[in-house]
Amino acid sequence: MAITESLTDLFSRGGPVMFVIAGVSLAAWFVSLRAWLLSGYLLRKIQKLSQAERISNHSDKTYDFHVFSLTTQTAKIGSSMCLAGTLANVLPLLGLLGTVLGMLMSFEVIQTYGRSQPQLLAGGISQALITTQAGLWTALPVFFFHHIIKRRMRLINNGTEILLHVIQQTDGNKKFSVTPRNKRYSGGH
Repeated sequence: MAITESLTDLFSRGGPVMFVIAGVSLAAWFVSLRAWLLSGYLLRKIQKLSQAERISNHSDKTYDFHVFSLTTQTAKIGSSMCLAGTLANVLPLLGLLGTVLGMLMSFEVIQTYGRSQPQLLAGGISQALITTQAGLWTALPVFFFHHIIKRRMRLINNGTEILLHVIQQTDGNKKFSVTPRNKRYSGGH
């Protein structure tokens, strides 16, 4: 009960920007967790497919399908990563918007009442600080997950290339090509 009251108080003191920060944060977490789970699945799939005896025992069409599936799902993760990165970048900006709105509220109090109402002045300053803190605290974990998933994307792309190389050697140098649709998350960033 105390946590609910504390959150309610925090959201009421932070103003309307807090609800936007919460919504964007939830969307960023949803996208990031989805990409993290899918990247883990793809890493396990590549590990299973890279076993030499399985490659030599299956038909070309089966592995063509698996490689196509890997590249398609990798592109989905890349799109999710772009969205998660954008949302993570927006969160501190929303905190800054709350800061500006809180300071404007403080200046309005000064303009209306002068310095005779410090309680009202403190409300605007409190809103400014709460939203700044909320924007930063919600962005940092998303940036952390973004980095982890980006690293997984590199591993997936490297594993896919190795898998293709092994398939080419088993199929008598048949040419396969996988070009990730989203190069930004496949390289050394």
